[in-house]
Amino acid sequence: MGTWGKLPWDNDGAADWFGDLFDKTNLAKHVEETLKLDVADFHEEVRAAASVVLLLGRVYTWPVSDLNRHLSLAADKLEEISRLDEITESEELLNEIRGEILELRSRIKTPGASAQPQTPPKKWWQLWS
Repeated sequence: MGTWGKLPWDNDGAADWFGDLFDKTNLAKHVEETLKLDVADFHEEVRAAASVVLLLGRVYTWPVSDLNRHLSLAADKLEEISRLDEITESEELLNEIRGEILELRSRIKTPGASAQPQTPPKKWWQLWS
């Protein structure tokens, strides 16, 4: 059966489409390069790259060989950003970044652990609201 869940990426066709997207655009590579930038100089760009991992970084959408590494890198870089003076001045922004870190870390799979279905806190299309 080609469909195994209710989300738009929970089927064979979508998984193949995402694979082609990442192969053709080098999106994961571009995100990784941005995440490796110095947050002191590029915290806005790094957070934007982390948001791409946050939105697309799941099994069947992100390249599986990079997924855990990119989830960890994005969370680590957001931790660095959360310690910047201009971020700590805003409790609301700091809380938002902390939530992003928690979500990214919740998706990191440890070797031997069984896969747990990812249920978004909102409908997937409401992530922009």
